[in-house]
Amino acid sequence: MTISMTTLTTGSNLHGTMQVGPWEYARATQSFFGTVGEYHLLGGARGREISAWLQFTGHGSHSLLQAAVSTLQQNIGEAGTVTMTIGANSVTFTNCTFEGFTPEEDPWLDGSGINGWNLRGRLKWRQRA
Repeated sequence: MTISMTTLTTGSNLHGTMQVGPWEYARATQSFFGTVGEYHLLGGARGREISAWLQFTGHGSHSLLQAAVSTLQQNIGEAGTVTMTIGANSVTFTNCTFEGFTPEEDPWLDGSGINGWNLRGRLKWRQRA
């Protein structure tokens, strides 16, 4: 299972499926004194958030783990089509901009000595309509 976008790829890192948020719309709501109800002005879809969890694993040292995170963060601002591939199937999201990786925990060393340094966090994109 891989997530990729132009030069960005999750490679062999563990990750979840894409979490797709609702489309955001331009809207205005107004009510007037002395009247019942309200009126709504609705515009078209503007954009939405797309995210997936990612776990860096197998790094031999804390500094190698931080270097991997820095390499991923260099893709911030990259725009294109995000593709999530699972086996022979893939899902694509067009018009996306990578917003970065946010760690959700402190880096930790696997006590078994097998998986090295680990870090779990969230990848985030913004898709425009």
